[in-house]
Amino acid sequence: MERVLMLLFMLNQGGPTTLEFASLEQCKAAEPIIIQNYREMTGNTVLARCIRMVLPAK
Repeated sequence: MERVLMLLFMLNQGGPTTLEFASLEQCKAAEPIIIQNYREMTGNTVLARCIRMVLPAK
């Protein structure tokens, strides 16, 4: 089972936020748009990374 997540860290705002995507390509395409919007809404620095995890079925 494969999962693709974007990890978002908003500095000075506590723990990470995760968003799930269907593919790594979708995640990477959305990354700059999401970072820009979070930055505009909060005024804080945002760090993000797309990761792909392959997990065992059970």
